[in-house]
Amino acid sequence: MSAPVYTIEEQTVVLPVRIREASSVYATFLVPAGAVKNLLPAGLTPLQTIPGRATCTIVGVDYREGDLGQYHEVGVCFLLRPKGGSRLDVVSMVRNQAPAYIHRLPVTTSFSCEAGRQIWGFPKDVMNIDFADSSSTRTVTLRDGERLVLQLSVPRGGNKKFDGVDIEAMGSWGGPVQVTPAQMAGDGVKAGFRAGQLVLGDHPIATELRALGLPKKPLLAGSIERFTGSFGEARSL
Repeated sequence: MSAPVYTIEEQTVVLPVRIREASSVYATFLVPAGAVKNLLPAGLTPLQTIPGRATCTIVGVDYREGDLGQYHEVGVCFLLRPKGGSRLDVVSMVRNQAPAYIHRLPVTTSFSCEAGRQIWGFPKDVMNIDFADSSSTRTVTLRDGERLVLQLSVPRGGNKKFDGVDIEAMGSWGGPVQVTPAQMAGDGVKAGFRAGQLVLGDHPIATELRALGLPKKPLLAGSIERFTGSFGEARSL
């Protein structure tokens, strides 16, 4: 079977899309499950890490080499209760059975924005995203023009590794929910319990996050110095 091919801004994109070099930051928060449910499309249910509490993860990615070129990205994601998985949410999370619904996904280039929307249904918009590093901290700042959306600072400098992690990512840009298989491997992983700091601006995305009870200390936050991965062909839910 031939690989799926798309034309985005007069460029050819062949699936699976490969990420050959990137780094990231992340912070995971426990937030009210009912508030998350209100942000999800009908039929999707947030995974409850503990009763009444869902998982919200903010992630920033610096894509340095890959099939969609160089760009930055910030995502706001929620773990979902999987269909056909364990009936215990915490077991689904530990077994990596919980798909991630991508609620917001600003990027820095129009090409990666259009590719994300058209190929996978990811809710991408073009905004300004900058990364800054110190010896122990990595900070990502998201702005819409000159307007601050958020700033996330997390610890860096880890030495842990992971390999061959399979992920299901969901998005619903302008249509039905799409499910995309993805895979990641990485090293230089740092994770800190109740580490990092989130600052919110006055943007509508910041207002959504405040409705979830943010900013507050993350449950877990950290960074990945180097990772590779791929995104396959999406299917409708």
